[in-house]
Amino acid sequence: MNRARKTGKGLPRRVYLKNGAYRFYSAELITDPKDGKQKRWITLAPEAAGESAMLLALGALLQDKKSLTGSMPYVCDQFRLHKLGRYSVETQATYKQYLETIATAFEDFAAAQVTTKSCADFIRTNFADKPNTAQKYVALMRRLFKYVISELGLRHDNPLDQIDLSNYETVRREVLPTHDQVQAIRTAGMTSTPRKSTGATYPTASGPMFCCLIDIAYLLWQRAIDVRTLKESQIVDGYIRFKPSKTAKSSGKTVDIVITPQIQEVLDRARAIKKGYKVNGQPLITPYLFPTMKGEPYSKSGLFSMWDRARDRLGIGKDSPPHERIQFRDLRALGATDAAKSGEQRQAIQTRLAHTSGKTSDIYIKESVPERSSIEQKLPWKSV
Repeated sequence: MNRARKTGKGLPRRVYLKNGAYRFYSAELITDPKDGKQKRWITLAPEAAGESAMLLALGALLQDKKSLTGSMPYVCDQFRLHKLGRYSVETQATYKQYLETIATAFEDFAAAQVTTKSCADFIRTNFADKPNTAQKYVALMRRLFKYVISELGLRHDNPLDQIDLSNYETVRREVLPTHDQVQAIRTAGMTSTPRKSTGATYPTASGPMFCCLIDIAYLLWQRAIDVRTLKESQIVDGYIRFKPSKTAKSSGKTVDIVITPQIQEVLDRARAIKKGYKVNGQPLITPYLFPTMKGEPYSKSGLFSMWDRARDRLGIGKDSPPHERIQFRDLRALGATDAAKSGEQRQAIQTRLAHTSGKTSDIYIKESVPERSSIEQKLPWKSV
């Protein structure tokens, strides 16, 4: 039985007039829809706005599934607030999007009601033709339900433990760019799309740095995120030190890449380009080697959209054959494959790629490269 209210009589349950505003008090922390923060006191409306405004705000708050403890929108929101901080900024952005999708798909479920079958239905309905994305969602959902079990205590089993992913095996990417294709994209990135009225093209401001990013990605064989965010401070005693972001919290593997004359030329070229950048009329100061004109590292979407625009200028679109729709990430495989074809040892290639397994490195070598044998052996018998 609820005790009689001493203040705010006549107001809805848990609503109070406090400091000139109608406020809702929650027994547990809930998300304030106005700022996304976790609170117990949620401001509904100013007192001057009247009770009608308060009632509208209260209705919207109570209909927000994120405020219902134990609901799937609630646990997704809690996971976002308390668990995403350990990931990189880009991974956080991706996981936030995934969590919103999961929360929407399961908005009518309590976390305790979700079954392996309902998870399988969600994956099949949305990602039947996207095996890589399907596996990413399953991996995140498995972590989400571990959190539900161990920290929220809302269930005792993980519905993802028994999910069958045999129909979602990722297919090895076999596309390998040609040198001519990469050269064409570099060239296309330097000029704008022809104007419809005159056919004229103009140099793009980002073109020279775009070419530097392509060149250094081919020479260093590192992932796009580690190339985009490369800092001057990573250059030490003639080496560039990489701690790949993808494996930073697993193997923690690092690799020092010797700065060869070709690598040095690209670094010098990028530094010369940076010197021409101005912010509010002042020389740009930035720790990044390949920044935007504002001094920030290129975002994933920023770099990839430059690449896509360059392909578009070459008439390569989503309907073009796969061997024409090369991606920025293919530069890594191209560099490794060219090295293997030139006779570099597999162990050296594995080291440069910062892989803990040679099998992983073999995925990046897209052409069959015969091993060479130079054993000199003499005949033990006399020739006839």
